[in-house]
Amino acid sequence: MNAWWIAWKDLKIQFRDVGAMLLLFLVPMIVITIASFALGGLFQASLRVPFVDADDSAASRQVLAEFEKVEGLTIERTYKEDENVRPMTEEYAKRRIEDGDRSVAIVIPAEFGQKIRDGDQTAFIILQNPAERMNTTIVRGVLEAYATRLSADSVIQKIAVEEMLAASGGLANPGEIARRVRDRSEKLWEDPPVLVTATNVVQVQGAGVDPFKQNVPGYAIMFALFTVLSGGGTLLREKETGTLRRLLIAPVTRTDILIGKLLPTFLTVLMQMTVFFAFGHLVFGMELGSSLAGLALIGAAVAMAATSLSILMAAFVKTEAQLSGVSLLVVLAMSSLGGSWWPLEIVPDFMRTLAHLITINAWAMDGFKDILWYGRGVVDVLPEVGVLLLMSVVAFGVGLAKFKLT
Repeated sequence: MNAWWIAWKDLKIQFRDVGAMLLLFLVPMIVITIASFALGGLFQASLRVPFVDADDSAASRQVLAEFEKVEGLTIERTYKEDENVRPMTEEYAKRRIEDGDRSVAIVIPAEFGQKIRDGDQTAFIILQNPAERMNTTIVRGVLEAYATRLSADSVIQKIAVEEMLAASGGLANPGEIARRVRDRSEKLWEDPPVLVTATNVVQVQGAGVDPFKQNVPGYAIMFALFTVLSGGGTLLREKETGTLRRLLIAPVTRTDILIGKLLPTFLTVLMQMTVFFAFGHLVFGMELGSSLAGLALIGAAVAMAATSLSILMAAFVKTEAQLSGVSLLVVLAMSSLGGSWWPLEIVPDFMRTLAHLITINAWAMDGFKDILWYGRGVVDVLPEVGVLLLMSVVAFGVGLAKFKLT
């Protein structure tokens, strides 16, 4: 109870500076908004690919039809210029890639269909930005699969013609044989003998993953670390001015004093996270999952772990200036490594392992993803909550033992 009265006094002092409190909430919301729109490409549902058909044959139209079936690709056959809609051209596609608006385009060269009918060699052309290897690999993989099919048809056609000519003593009609082989091949490809099927091992909640489901929790954790580390600064400042020493005269324990001084930052972090998630939901329509209780549980565990970290750091530095430099390094390292800035799914395995060994962020993001991405509940996030609470106990215990009030 004594800790609460100490905390209440500090909360009243903290909230007197209305401008500072507004910035405490406004700055993170601006950063979340900018980051979500800037990094939205990581979560975009479709890769936009200009498609240039310089042949306009049945074969090129079939290639287009196959590409339009591929999930995750949006094929651009036209472009708008001077209020007019024009067929996509190679020059325009190159300009879009040079400008950085697109990363890859497909060109079907002239006489493509005729060369396939004649069994001559032809090629798909890929225009690409070599810095965007992931997108190029996706398009190239689809093209190579279709090229293999066309090559197989051509090889089979040549073999069939050669064998029929040999069997008939040269009396068979090569053109007729080739036509019949093409017709039969097209019929068989309507129901191919080998298919690719996909099974969703996990189900994504609601409308799926969007940048706000990554960036709202990610940056909320990062700014929580910045906020609670300011609590460590308060401890050092009051230690330097002798305030903590004078508190020892009152009938309160050393633990009451430290808890009372850290409780305001813990409550401030909870308020921050509530505001940030409400902001994402109300302004940008971010889904909050099916368990608000699970969301609140993860948020409380994050606040507790970060608050405990603040006393741990305050115990091992001597001045506020030292704490400022060290805390900046710790928060930025944890945020970049732990998945606050980008999904851990895109980083190497060793970095994911390291993130779970030394950061609060990685475990917190796992918990938030369970709720926001996969629609899971309280029971599912208990492992992450347990790890965060263990971090809290260890950090607070060490900090409590090492921090000196005088």
